[in-house]
Amino acid sequence: MKKTLFYMFIGIGVIGLITNIGNIFDFIFQTIISIVIFIAILYAIYYFFILSEDERKYRKAMRQTKRKRKFRK
Repeated sequence: MKKTLFYMFIGIGVIGLITNIGNIFDFIFQTIISIVIFIAILYAIYYFFILSEDERKYRKAMRQTKRKRKFRK
């Protein structure tokens, strides 16, 4: 009797997971997109309001140097 109830409980749980799998993936996808947008906003605030003009120029020069070295290899 206990095994039957246990397997029925597991079966109902599996059926519930299968029927809600689309909702679970939607939730995960929305969460990932929200986190990416939040990080992009924080980076934009950091880049435009916290970094000085000289630091921005230095970063730009470093990116250009990396690109030149990448093409040489």
